[in-house]
Amino acid sequence: QMINDFDPELLDMKPTLYFHLQQQKLIELIRSKNIEEALLFAQTELAPHGEDHPEVLAELEKTMSLFAFSDPENCPFGDLLKPSQKHKVAGELNSAVLESQNQQTTTNLHTLLKILHWSQDMLTQQKGLVSQNGRHLLGNNQQLNLTVSDY
Repeated sequence: QMINDFDPELLDMKPTLYFHLQQQKLIELIRSKNIEEALLFAQTELAPHGEDHPEVLAELEKTMSLFAFSDPENCPFGDLLKPSQKHKVAGELNSAVLESQNQQTTTNLHTLLKILHWSQDMLTQQKGLVSQNGRHLLGNNQQLNLTVSDY
């Protein structure tokens, strides 16, 4: 409801985000062992969405498989019940809200880390670097000629 109050068109324009929010609600119902309500929610909310958007069917099936296990946290799909799943959905929602407001969807730190990883990969690939104590080192008198366009 809060999302619709903020931007009524956001979830209509991003059906996969809507599915992930509904999927998270189902996961929370399963986590709280409210099985009857979870089944009803899955039938009335998620199943129709899966019919309209076949790209989410695999994720829906994975979520529904949690019902088959007496201890869903320790089943092959138990990762859905971990905090990282909530963080993933929250990140997707945050990015969609920022995008709808024409704001940057990634943080500067995230971009900086991507550039750092890219730089390390380029050093390793192009200069045959050796790693010593977790640091990548250039050999004697080698120059580094990399450009951002290489990324």
